[in-house]
Order: sequence, then C-alpha cells, then structure tokens
Amino acid sequence: MGKISNAILLLDYLSSGNKYSAKELSDKIGVSERMIRYYKSELEKSGIYVEHFMGPNGGYFLNNNSYQFNHFNKYDLQLLEGTLFELEKSNYVHIEEYAYLIEKVKHLIDIEEEKSKVFFDDDSIDNSNVYFKISECIRANKSILILYENLESVWQERKIHPLIFFKYSSKVYVTAFCELRQDIRHFDLERIKIVDQ
Repeated sequence: MGKISNAILLLDYLSSGNKYSAKELSDKIGVSERMIRYYKSELEKSGIYVEHFMGPNGGYFLNNNSYQFNHFNKYDLQLLEGTLFELEKSNYVHIEEYAYLIEKVKHLIDIEEEKSKVFFDDDSIDNSNVYFKISECIRANKSILILYENLESVWQERKIHPLIFFKYSSKVYVTAFCELRQDIRHFDLERIKIVDQ
C-alpha cells in the first residue's frame, strides 16, 4: 500500500482505543518503525494528535477514538470469500481486483476486533473520591493537586490539569497536563491520592 493508505490504516488501528508500540504497528501495517513515526508526524500536522505512554510498556495511543467508518463484519467476509471461490471457477476477468477488495475487508475486520478489546463506560468506574474529585475538575476546567505513586513506589506531588478518563486493560487512567513534566501524561487512578487544598 502507499503512504496515504498506510497512514489511514495506522489511524484506524489507533482509533480502536488500544495502545501499540512502534514495533506492533510496524508489524501490523508492514512498514518500518521509522515510517510509523513518520506517519504519526504527518497525522499530527493534520491536527490528529497521537499520544504515547513513556517507558518499557509504552506505546502510541489516540485519545479521541471517534474516527471510524462503518466496517464489514466476519459474516460479510465469509460471503465475499465464498463468492470469490465461485468467481475463480468461472474465470472472472476482474478476479485480482476482487481478491484485493477482500484483503482490504480483512484489514477492516481486524481493526473492528481490536476495537472490541477496549471500551469506556462511566458507569463501570468505581465512584471513588479520586474519580469524583477529578471529574469535578474536568467539568470545571480546573487543576488539582495530587500525590502520584511512581514505578519505584515513591509518592510525588503533582499539579495536574485533567482532560479525560479512559479505560485500558481493566485499569482507569486520566489524561492530564502535568505542570511538573510540562507535558501531557496518563495517570493510573489507583496510584493517585488527592491532596486537600
């Protein structure tokens, strides 16, 4: 596929709500990790901002996963493949174009399956004090002072400007601007304590 097709495919995978390393994306799309970074940069020039987790378990993530098409499902694919079998027997003149169409549908179905792995539902989140306080800040567009436990189990004070909640691998995170890091970060709610102000 060409650069535009690959960039759209990258966007489709990211819109599933999953987090991917550069290697995972390069394997799925069939390009180098350098090209994945190039597509990310090009998407951001178009106003589609691709975020990422830092560290060994990090990866690319699209916070606003509203980008989507109406995709085929696996039953549509079975019908198309059955038709392909019949067309091959009858020496259909456009068989290569039809087979290529089926490959495109397979990509779309794979992306739909990826989307099924991640979901976000406000009602499914424990209505804890942390979640309640941060929700208030999001609605009021205010900052909040927290203690955050890092990977070395050390609690650090952070002033954050929360933006949105999301759920990944059964954990709930809040995406926020961190004044300490001067950057957007993703905070695990289980590792947050609210500082009384």
